[in-house]
Amino acid sequence: MDPTTASDSPVAPIFVYGTLMAAPLLAWAIKGDSSKAGDVLSQRKPGTITGFERRRVHRRDYPALIRSNDTRTVDGYVIFPTSPSEWKKLDNYEGSSYERTPVVVDMADGSKLDAYTYVWKGEAETLADEDWVCVFETERLDAWLKRFGGMVLAG
Repeated sequence: MDPTTASDSPVAPIFVYGTLMAAPLLAWAIKGDSSKAGDVLSQRKPGTITGFERRRVHRRDYPALIRSNDTRTVDGYVIFPTSPSEWKKLDNYEGSSYERTPVVVDMADGSKLDAYTYVWKGEAETLADEDWVCVFETERLDAWLKRFGGMVLAG
């Protein structure tokens, strides 16, 4: 899939399933300001991917996405970057522990969408056998927003 051929955006959509599901972090990552969370809501739509599972990374606040050998699903959001710069900022945010991988997303309206997601490249031994969404949003999101306050991603 060519990242520059998506029909609704100058770059391909990206399925996110972890920290970037939090609108303030997404706003910080692509707009440079977590207070612009309301501005990014129109750039995301709910979706689900099949054949993957989301796992907590030991001693980290973020998850990993790994392939599963069954029909497990992962809920998340499809992000529609408005520029190549936003796409690059998402890549920079995810870093070298993840590999951008093509996926098909089942959208909430019943349609299917070709997109990319970030699949874990790290060691399987570093993953906990649990999901982390509720813990992150209730216990760690504020700390992340404070950590990144005043920083801007290059892109």
